[in-house]
Amino acid sequence: MWVAEMDFPVAPAIGERLAGLFERNDFGYPPEPPPAEASELREAVAGWMLRRHGWAVDSEMVSITPDTMRVLEIAIALFSEPGDPVVLANPVYQPFRVVIEDAGRAPLWVPMVLSGSRWELDLDLLGAAFARDDVRVYLHCNPHNPTGTVHTLEELQAMAALADKHDVIVVSDEVHGDLTYGVRHVPFVTAAPGIASRTITASAATKAFNFAGLRCGFAIAGSPEIHRQIRGVPVRQRKLTSLPGYEATIAAYTAGDAWIDALVEHLRDMRDRAIDRLASMAPSLLTTVPEGTYLLWTDWRNTGVDDPQAFLLERAKVALSPGEVFGSAGDGFLRLNFATSRTILDEGLDRIEATLGDV
Repeated sequence: MWVAEMDFPVAPAIGERLAGLFERNDFGYPPEPPPAEASELREAVAGWMLRRHGWAVDSEMVSITPDTMRVLEIAIALFSEPGDPVVLANPVYQPFRVVIEDAGRAPLWVPMVLSGSRWELDLDLLGAAFARDDVRVYLHCNPHNPTGTVHTLEELQAMAALADKHDVIVVSDEVHGDLTYGVRHVPFVTAAPGIASRTITASAATKAFNFAGLRCGFAIAGSPEIHRQIRGVPVRQRKLTSLPGYEATIAAYTAGDAWIDALVEHLRDMRDRAIDRLASMAPSLLTTVPEGTYLLWTDWRNTGVDDPQAFLLERAKVALSPGEVFGSAGDGFLRLNFATSRTILDEGLDRIEATLGDV
């Protein structure tokens, strides 16, 4: 119950489109470059963003990548220098730190703080980080992994104002943007007038539609100048997607609306069931209810267990993600994936409950 994948088959439209590859014996390269040949995918991305998020994307600003992390790597290389700090939340999806360090840059952590029953980014400290002369790039995660926060329009506007004031490029990873519960995902690029000129959006259909292994993501440049810079990156550094991933993305974004709607309803039920069960075991395990993603950020600091990840793995044979890999603010937390069936979820929770009873 740790890795961010789901226990569900892909949408029928995706299976049908991939079956067509087998029928045609088509296992060649995907149609990029040149970009003109990738118009079907780029138009599918634009159509999806408009229908689902009210974002009018210029399809010409879409560049195909293997995944969202490649977008972050490209942006770090384009807009910062070796040794520079790159801003990120604490905690946050662990590859953010990895791509920063692999690029020879330094993570500059800004804490998430618990406000009532919701994790929020400390905007005062974000502003202080942006004010540094050597800061040029902020890696934004929304919906936020691992806390499940979906940033409000007001929060995004405040971040945008800070980025504009201090001339910071925002790379917004929105790969969980289609998985929200009763709240609206607002693409960062739409949050404030003018912020598009300093925004790169990284996303993919692979997370919401459960085909991460097929390797296909995309960058959406907020301006022609940023798009020109992305397209100037050597093609071997930004291509390397797969033909099945390319085809699956088109199918998801042109015929996946009903499937994703049904998925979100199921995930909401599993989220609520996991929360109810864990609260009955120990109310202190729960600090918040995730507004997005299929990940539950659980607090084990008051359970009397020194190493909860190892404890559950050894005693319950249940694997959760250890919080410390997401940053120092994750010490004592575990991330639980509830994107499964009720039967499997209950089995995992039953094992956790039985093990907690022995503490």
